[in-house]
Amino acid sequence: MSRTRRLAVDNAFLFRAEAHRRLAMAAGIAAALAMTALPVLAQPAAAYPIKPVTMVLPFGAGGLIDIFGRLIADGLSRKLGQPFIVRNMPGATGAIATEYVARATPDGYTLLFASSAQTTSVPLVEKVNYRLEDLAPVSASGRSSLILAVNANVPAKTLQEFVDFARANPGKLSYGSSGESSVSHLAGALFAARAGISMVHIPYKSGGLAVTDVIAGQIPLLFGNSGEVLANVKNERLRILGVSTRQRLRALPNVPTVGEVIPGFELTAWQGMLAPARTPRAIIDQLSAAIQALSKDPTIIERLESFGIESTTTTPEQMAAIIKAELPVYTEAVRAAGLLK
Repeated sequence: MSRTRRLAVDNAFLFRAEAHRRLAMAAGIAAALAMTALPVLAQPAAAYPIKPVTMVLPFGAGGLIDIFGRLIADGLSRKLGQPFIVRNMPGATGAIATEYVARATPDGYTLLFASSAQTTSVPLVEKVNYRLEDLAPVSASGRSSLILAVNANVPAKTLQEFVDFARANPGKLSYGSSGESSVSHLAGALFAARAGISMVHIPYKSGGLAVTDVIAGQIPLLFGNSGEVLANVKNERLRILGVSTRQRLRALPNVPTVGEVIPGFELTAWQGMLAPARTPRAIIDQLSAAIQALSKDPTIIERLESFGIESTTTTPEQMAAIIKAELPVYTEAVRAAGLLK
């Protein structure tokens, strides 16, 4: 073989070898990149919660929402392994706290523990800077009743006798509540409208003060928060005539529902958790499951019953359905109270 031909063969061999080497190198790099990428693709979503969670309450310390909210916060801290820090943010019947949470980053670290009023009556009565769509229901964990109680000197021993007495004395009776546009105010207004009676509303700074004045005879009656009335259930100067729930309360089995005398009457208030809209569904579900588990805890159930609250367990969808069903009832109540804006 000539020297020229041998050089050509050698060069061709070297060219092919170099090409194979480069292809092998490229394949190796691609495989290495693929192996590097696999753990990233397979990584699960970040755990929740990884830091303290702020739970905003729309009322001050010591009230029903505060007590209930702290029970839930303590339980969630134990279940989820991070502190759930309660922040009381009272004002504007809860609108300030609700707006704060509605505008918070939707990451599960700012939550609202509230009551029916923040999603139903308050937006009907006041100009608020949030919409129902700005909040995501998580779970309603309790429902409370309003209780119609009268001073023992009122000449009515039963709910029907009271309705008859009020009809015979239009405008002569006054009823107390925990404040203007409160749920207890609206319950009284709705009751009067449905019963065809006329009563004068007397707002108090708290339901406890209204109960005290009914016992003292300063006012004849009130529609009171169940916890505040039940705390005085053994007082002989207070007579309980009816409850606003669909079914009788276990704590008051001999007291009829208002609906037994005025068919169709029902007005309750839920207590539960909401998050900013667009909070990841995985976080909503995790919180909801934890709250539902807490609501089945016998210790919590017993504690809530002492305040006249029925422990409930709802999914986000069930809570949304409750809010939707309440809206027409609260609209009627707000209209009856003359507060519809």
